[in-house]
Amino acid sequence: MIKNFLNRQAWGLRHYEIASLVLILIFLPSFEAPKNLFLLIYLLLSLTRQIKTSQFIKFEKIDFIFSFLFIAAFLSTIFAGLHGHEWKGFKSFFTVFIFGWVFARSQYSKATIKGLFLCSFLTLLPPLLWGLYELIWTKEALFLKIHSVGYVNASGLYLMTIASATLSYLLFFKPKKSQNYFYLIYAFLIALFSFSLLLAASRSSFLAFIITTFILILVSRIKFKKLFLSLFLLLIVSSFLLNAPVFEKHIHDMKNNNTLAYRDKLWNVSFEAIRLFSNKFGTGIDNYGFVDEALVKHAVESRGESYIPKNYFYVNLTHNVYLSFLVERGFLGFLSLITLMFFWSKRLFLGIKKIGQDPTHDYLWGASLSGFLSVYLVGFVHVTLVHEPGILALLFFGFYETYTKFYLNKKA
Repeated sequence: MIKNFLNRQAWGLRHYEIASLVLILIFLPSFEAPKNLFLLIYLLLSLTRQIKTSQFIKFEKIDFIFSFLFIAAFLSTIFAGLHGHEWKGFKSFFTVFIFGWVFARSQYSKATIKGLFLCSFLTLLPPLLWGLYELIWTKEALFLKIHSVGYVNASGLYLMTIASATLSYLLFFKPKKSQNYFYLIYAFLIALFSFSLLLAASRSSFLAFIITTFILILVSRIKFKKLFLSLFLLLIVSSFLLNAPVFEKHIHDMKNNNTLAYRDKLWNVSFEAIRLFSNKFGTGIDNYGFVDEALVKHAVESRGESYIPKNYFYVNLTHNVYLSFLVERGFLGFLSLITLMFFWSKRLFLGIKKIGQDPTHDYLWGASLSGFLSVYLVGFVHVTLVHEPGILALLFFGFYETYTKFYLNKKA
């Protein structure tokens, strides 16, 4: 009787839990403070419900993987090679990953999952339209900025993930015959997001969107597949010929012999930091900026080599998620990142065989793929899994994880 009473109370919390999730999605790309407030409320409500329903004590593979990520980050913070921002960095890391872990463990109805999924890209519209207004009509912005997401690469990364998820929904969801307007609405959204990606001038995000689009079209069961691919190629070529900002930026950097935008010199600093700190527990999260010229010069000259200043570039970010984990968290932290990558990629690989059986599974698979590529493909040239793009990627990871666990592999 007591157990049943606790279960009824726990399920009663679900309404507030879902409401807080919706508010997170509304404020995620728009305003910083409300997003953090509702994120905290959601975590408290969801954890309370999971504990009351005894769901919390059931540990599975995903729980061990996230535990590994938390432990590695905590150790790199406690035993940081440099001191300054490690606790601030750990707090930011913990916020993103605790949300991803709790959400992936949550069990929601199919209707709720679909509603939250649609909400995730519809709530992008207000801040995106405001960013386009500032960029195109008022000329007050130098680049396309999604309000809360911020600088060009983060905004581009957020856009890429949403655009790919929207395309996945269009390709895999099967509306009724009376819902043909569905194709027009989501085709318009994809056109808007694609146009915005061209203006955002984030080359890696645009490339990731192209790759994701090709994969989604190839694995889909749509008719006229070759026609879709040809049309998409035509749009890319047309954008190039019209000198869209993303292509203009790339051509400009190539002419200046700076295709990587100084990342090669930045990575030289990272490699020196890896030699110094990665055999321990790294510099500590967010402490990469303390790897300065004096430190690198001493390390280079101590090996009997000449320090050439023009070969190094110093900023606060490694612009590479793999190097970031190696430098700031050491080999243990890097291994935790790769462990999540293998777990996530295995889920996606196994999901390919199930495409065509369940439309909801299929479009959530595509969204999870977009999140995966936003982290591990774009991660070669940017620090991913942070802030708004990181939360969004883990949200799509969680959608697919919870749906396959509760509705695909088992009878609901």
